[in-house]
Amino acid sequence: MQCSINVLIEWESGKTSWQLLHRKDKAGIYDCDPVTVVIYARENNLLDANGWKLPGLKKLAKTQKRILRHAKQAKLHSFRTKPICMYGFEVPRNHEQAMAIDRRKGNTKFADAENAEIFMILMSFLHSKTLDSVAILALTTRRCVCISMVYAVKHHGRHKARLVARGHLTETPINSVYSSVVSLRGI
Repeated sequence: MQCSINVLIEWESGKTSWQLLHRKDKAGIYDCDPVTVVIYARENNLLDANGWKLPGLKKLAKTQKRILRHAKQAKLHSFRTKPICMYGFEVPRNHEQAMAIDRRKGNTKFADAENAEIFMILMSFLHSKTLDSVAILALTTRRCVCISMVYAVKHHGRHKARLVARGHLTETPINSVYSSVVSLRGI
């Protein structure tokens, strides 16, 4: 369904332009930002007007609670997907983004940081001779903990990668997890 309604949009830059409300190729304003269109249509009593009978518009506008939930979801989506910058460098959220940034910049800084982190973890296991006890513990408990890389850039431009365990996804152990702190005076 091609819509014949044009809407005057004022962009964040202050410029204004006429945009088609709904298009077949999903490139209209309603297709890109339905929440804002629903709020506007509801405030101006346009839900039953000619040209505003779009698929899902009335259902979305049914309750204020539903509109606010969709607005919060859209805000969270943009917050989770916007690029993070530290000291003028773009910081990735996952391995794929890190490799894409390296390819785009024409260097291997994040790949080198990942390799250095994995190398340091392996060396610490080998030097502390805990690899056997960790393997035995893993075989006996059989708890799988997901791991992921966390990236950062230091103020002097050094790219860092840390391997972290995502322990919040596992069940709480039955035995006590309390860790006390003792002051020097108490000892």
